[in-house]
Amino acid sequence: MKKIFLILCLVANLFSISAQGQNVLKTDTISNGFYILPTQLVFVEVILSFEHFIKDKYSLTYSLGYKIPVGKGTELNLPFGMGLEYQHYDPMFNYFAHAVYLSFAPAYYFSSDRKFYLQPELFYRYYWFNDQKLNYDPVERGPKYNSIRSEKANVFGIKLLAGYNAKVSISKKLLFNAKFYSGLGFRYKNYSYTNVDNHVTDDYGNISIIPYEKITGSYFAPSFHLGVKIGIARKLSKTK
Repeated sequence: MKKIFLILCLVANLFSISAQGQNVLKTDTISNGFYILPTQLVFVEVILSFEHFIKDKYSLTYSLGYKIPVGKGTELNLPFGMGLEYQHYDPMFNYFAHAVYLSFAPAYYFSSDRKFYLQPELFYRYYWFNDQKLNYDPVERGPKYNSIRSEKANVFGIKLLAGYNAKVSISKKLLFNAKFYSGLGFRYKNYSYTNVDNHVTDDYGNISIIPYEKITGSYFAPSFHLGVKIGIARKLSKTK
């Protein structure tokens, strides 16, 4: 009887040691972090994001951005085809324009390792420039203009993104993380353009002068999103 009791105690002790060994196994995952969007640097726009975890599987991301106007001279050049419907093109391609960007995005992570996530995002972007002497030639068709021009545009939107975190440890407390994402969205834009002392040249070379004109409008359109954020996040060690 004593032998059986001793055997049971030994087995119980082995299970206890095994369980303790399992508890000390740790895995590293991301915690709060700062990120930038490298793709927006092509448009000379800097967007900084801060992700803050409020629970194990939930986070909130706040983003703030500014587009720097770097246009030189008086010639407005747009990518081929955008001049056909100027009011519908993305002002991001106008290098004379300023812009500010704000967004708020909660995220849900599917597991405690925080690799895969689903994230709705609400955003707002405001474009503007004032009293800029500009020449514009749509190339494809339509009149050319040469005027003192001002533009304002408000863009409101929502995105639904699915993403994946790819992390690399860089120190005992920090991780380098790349957030790959894609998704769909919708955006609403309203705009106001004014031209002063506008010299308009039609397709036949005839020139007319319009002292003042104002163009306003709005439109609603779907959007597709694909990109990556890169940044530094705090390292969080979790037991398995």
